[in-house]
Amino acid sequence: MLDPASPRDLAARDLYLSRYGGLTLGASRPGLVVATILRSLVRRPLNAATALGWAVRAVRRAGGPVRVARCLARRDISALTFVVHAFMDADVVAAAQRATEAGVTASDPDVRAAQERSAACSYHMAHPETGELVPACVQHSVLDPAENAQLAVLLPLPSLRPGVTPRAADRREVRAGS
Repeated sequence: MLDPASPRDLAARDLYLSRYGGLTLGASRPGLVVATILRSLVRRPLNAATALGWAVRAVRRAGGPVRVARCLARRDISALTFVVHAFMDADVVAAAQRATEAGVTASDPDVRAAQERSAACSYHMAHPETGELVPACVQHSVLDPAENAQLAVLLPLPSLRPGVTPRAADRREVRAGS
């Protein structure tokens, strides 16, 4: 859908990420997706030209409008979502949650980054005891220590080969709860 060699595609991607990064298009009904896209473009009409240009190029790369229409009619086209998750150290998440609950912005850059990621998180869970909605990383790394202990037994982390030492970043990821 995106040609990394096309400056116009890259500009469309950058525009989307900077202006619409929080826009969720995971609706199961196509009409709702179309309505969401149209509403967002009505709010920022100058972006419509960039979006339309990208759509024309994507349809052309997919075989042209006739082929795309035929595939849509046969339901041969479906959505595919990739989620890239960067785990955070459980201690950093805990410090970020404490700072957030206190209403302060952390001065430590790692903790502040975790606060920002938690604030931007679109995956929240209801805490089973309080019903409070919290980011999943907070739930898993801070609020569920007993479950984490059980998971450590059920899903043990692989050990390193003799003579191999872990990098600092790897050690943080191993301890991360989310």
